[in-house]
Parts: sequence; structure tokens; C-alpha cells
Amino acid sequence: MKEVYRQLSHMFFGLLIALFIYFADKTLSTAIMGLVVFVSVIISDAISKGIKIPLFSYIIKRLEREVNVPGKGTIVFFISTLFCLLFFEKSDVFLGILVLALLDSFSTIIGIKFGRTKIYKEKSLEGTIAGIIASFIALVYFTGPVTALIASTGAGIAELISPVDDNLVIPVVVCIILSII
Repeated sequence: MKEVYRQLSHMFFGLLIALFIYFADKTLSTAIMGLVVFVSVIISDAISKGIKIPLFSYIIKRLEREVNVPGKGTIVFFISTLFCLLFFEKSDVFLGILVLALLDSFSTIIGIKFGRTKIYKEKSLEGTIAGIIASFIALVYFTGPVTALIASTGAGIAELISPVDDNLVIPVVVCIILSII
């Protein structure tokens, strides 16, 4: 059940970041994300040394997986967002973060609840398809059906098979696909 709550919070905060990028100027978005990366690394380091930081220590304890680096997934998400802002169009970054928030959360939640057909490691066909569909529905409004299908499917495949953290891979894959199309 902790993973479902973790994924719901992941989706919520991912959507907030996507909306921020959508409405803010690219320079401001990039500067804020740079600052967020810097501060999140400092907070993670402090927590790993046993320093209790109000709110952040609580959130990490409740929502993060057990890893050596506190808040690792969140930090990787921020780094990926910053990278995409530096190298891709703002509109593509918005869509990349939108896809990350939806695809990752839907694929995990549906996979946990209904996943029966394991297709790669512990990932299920049902979860992967749910994530792709959720991403497609969001993307089609902004890109049209063909581009939405290609980008959501590409992101779903990347999430499924990549050995690298999906918080890093999904936005970059979506931005690359949207830049090419």
C-alpha cells in the first residue's frame, strides 16, 4: 500500500512541476530547477547524516523507497527536469514531465493491483499498457493522436526496459521523440 501512496504523491508533484513549467518562462523554470536540485542534494545529504529536517525527513520516511540516498528518486526527477530544460524546448519538457507523472504512476499502481502478465523483470503488461494509455490521453490534447501514440509508446517501452532510473529516462525519451517528430 505504501507504493500506491508513493505513486499518487509522485503523480501529484509531477503534475505540479509540469504545470509550473507550462506557465513559467523557460529561464525562470531552469533557474528554479537548478536551485531545487542544489537544495535537494543538500537536504538529502543532511538526512543521510541523521539530521532531522522538519517536513522533508517525514516525507522521505513515509514516501521514499529504502535506498542509500534519501530522496534519490526525487533528486533524479529534478536533475532530469533540469537537463531537459537546458537541452529541449519548454513545450517538450512540459510534456515529458507530464508523461513521467502519469506513465510511471499508472503503470505501477495498475501493475500492483491488476498485473498478472509479467513481461520484463517484475513489470506487468497490464501496468505498462495502463501507463501508455494514461500518457496517450494526456498527450493527444497537446500533440494529436499519432505523435501522442509514438511518444507514449516510446516512453512506455523505455520505462519497461531501461536499467536507468525511469525518473531520468522517461522525460528525456519523450523530449527526444517530440524533437524528432
